[in-house]
Order: sequence, then C-alpha cells, then structure tokens
Amino acid sequence: MFSGVVDFVTVVEMGSFTAAADKLLSSKASVSQRVSDLETRLGVQLLYRSTRKLRLTEAGESYYQSCRQGLEHLEHGALAAQQLQHHLQGKVTINSLGGIFAEQWLAPALLAFRQEHPNIEIDVDLSSQREDLLASSFDIVFRMGALPDSSLQVRVLTQLNTHVVASPAYLAAHGRPLHPEELKQHQCVCGTVSQWPFYKGNQKILIPVNGSFSCPNGHILMQAALRGVGLIRTHDMYLREALSDGRLEAVLEDWQVVSQPLWMVFPPAKFRARRVTMLADWLANYTKQHPI
Repeated sequence: MFSGVVDFVTVVEMGSFTAAADKLLSSKASVSQRVSDLETRLGVQLLYRSTRKLRLTEAGESYYQSCRQGLEHLEHGALAAQQLQHHLQGKVTINSLGGIFAEQWLAPALLAFRQEHPNIEIDVDLSSQREDLLASSFDIVFRMGALPDSSLQVRVLTQLNTHVVASPAYLAAHGRPLHPEELKQHQCVCGTVSQWPFYKGNQKILIPVNGSFSCPNGHILMQAALRGVGLIRTHDMYLREALSDGRLEAVLEDWQVVSQPLWMVFPPAKFRARRVTMLADWLANYTKQHPI
C-alpha cells in the first residue's frame, strides 16, 4: 500500500529522478517505475514530467504534504523507540523461582539495583510453574537445573552445589550411609525429585528413594532434616549455615552429587533493551560479592 511513497517524496525534495535515485541507492528506472505504480494505485497524476523539469500537480502537492507529515511521524516514532531501547528508564519484568533464592538473594539484589537506578521500575512475579519460557513475556526469567529447550537465550548466574544431609541425631540412630544404594534402607525426605543421581568417576547411578514425609518446599525439607525425620538432598543455598554450625552433616561426599546451574533466561528477541542488559550484567557482578 505504501510502496513508492518514499520514492515520491524523495523525487519532490531532490527535484529529479536521478538525484532521488542516488539518494535512495537505487536506479532512476526503478524509482520512476515505483512512482508510476503509486500513481496507478491512487488513480491520480502526482507529477508533471518533462525532459527539463518536474513539478507537482494539485493532487500531488496535497499528497506530498500528507506524506511528508506521515514520514515525520514515522521518523519520530523510530527515534522514540531507539531512545526507549537504550535509555536507562522504564520497566523490567522478572519471573523467578521463589523460596530462599527469591527471598534472601534476588530481592535484596534487586532493591540494591533500584537504589542505583531509581528510574528503572522492576516487577517481580514468582509463579514459575506456570510460565512458558519460549512464549514468555518477561524480560528475565530465573530457572534452576535443566532447561526444556536449547534455543533459549540464557546466561548461567551461578552453579549451586547439592548435598545429601541429615542431622547428627538421625545418623547416630540409623547409621551413616557409605554407598548410595544404602539410601534405599533410609528415610529420605523428598521434594519434587524421588530419584537421586550420584557420580563417581565415569560411574553414574540413579537411586530411587522414599520416606514417610515429603514436601516440595526447601524450608520444610530443612525443618524435617533438623528434626531428625530423615535425609534430604538440596543445594547449599539452604544448607550453608546448618552445615557450618554442625546442625546437619553431609554424607556420601565421595560420590559427587551433580551441581545445578541457576540460569537467567531471556526471550528470543533480536534487540534487548539496555536496561535489561544492564540489570543482567549487574546481577552477574553482584553474585561475585554476594554468593548465592
């Protein structure tokens, strides 16, 4: 519908088809044909052509003024979009796993970022189970573990070590497992995973575990372990303090429990707003001073 409009406006402003073609990096014949096609579609003559001079018809003058205004609006819109893309203000929307990560690391990190960049709004959503990563409308999504699709744009924020732990009281009463197979005879408090992977050299085994209590919540798993209910398997975001002060003890440390990456996932956009890139870089640097 708008093919030939830029050619027409350029011809009028440059005063000839030859000069317009040079400016548009096109040929004189192509520019002339597109303007002729535009006249045909409109059903009006826009230009009087002669070998020496071009001039606008009355309809052409009116159409030129309208086109010039329209192109100026488009140019202003493009400039506004570019400024929004690169300007450090606006909103960043985030979807994240909840629990200790969101409460004790992500929230303080985002609040510290906001103090440095008060013109950037941040909207955090913790409904991670309902979010389709490929169709995400969020600017940044945080996920742990394996991702469902390799085409996602991602950055690893950190690697989280995973441990199998129990309270000293539980281990004193039921014994310390020395091989992953022995977990089948123990009370294992599970969250969302009931088969625990272990690695030793080139050997990998997957151990089905069970117990009399389960709950997909890290805080509750910790409470169960501290109360001597059984062994739990979780990452060191939850375990650092309890392992450090002896309230929990790690077992099977010679069997490497696979670490889990914590990802920053981005929608598949060709151009990412500068405020989003800056926040992602800022969070990556923040982890160096404040490990997760």
